[in-house]
Amino acid sequence: MNKLLASAALALSSLAFTAAAQAAPLQWTLKDVTFDDGGAATGSFVYDADSDTYSNVQLSTTAGSVGGASDFRSKCVTPHCINALPELIFVASSNQSDLTNVTYLDIEPSAPLSNTPGTVELAFGMSTTCGNAACSTNGPGLRAFFSGQLVGVPYIAPPAAPTSVPTLNQWSLAGLSMLLAAWALLYRRCAS
Repeated sequence: MNKLLASAALALSSLAFTAAAQAAPLQWTLKDVTFDDGGAATGSFVYDADSDTYSNVQLSTTAGSVGGASDFRSKCVTPHCINALPELIFVASSNQSDLTNVTYLDIEPSAPLSNTPGTVELAFGMSTTCGNAACSTNGPGLRAFFSGQLVGVPYIAPPAAPTSVPTLNQWSLAGLSMLLAAWALLYRRCAS
């Protein structure tokens, strides 16, 4: 009976490990993205298709003849941006209550992103500024790209920062050592 329970526990734990291994999010990295004004887009973001969440957005554009350099750290979550799927819209501001004149990066993959590693061709993309608070119209500085790729690899989270372990200072350690030595002497006298 114990062998049967042990075998069942082993089987269930291996199934749980397999399911967890398949559900890992991917880090998607831009590759060969050049705007029509000579600027470029680079960087990456982490996407978990199971929970439809984006994190670790680290995208950047370089200046060209039309658009300037920008860093993008947030996915646009206004109703307009959410309804724009499969477009992926990233903004250069974490405050999304008013996106007027905020630069955004629109990436349009040729296929939906998943949790399966691989390469997805980009059908189109652009960078410009939002023309209103909801980013439903474009402002000045529009530039586009017509090729490039998103390369997805399993995301490996950086190790957690080490936590400090409280210790005694040197005088406290010296006092503790003397107390332990006194206790050891006392114990030795009582034992004999």
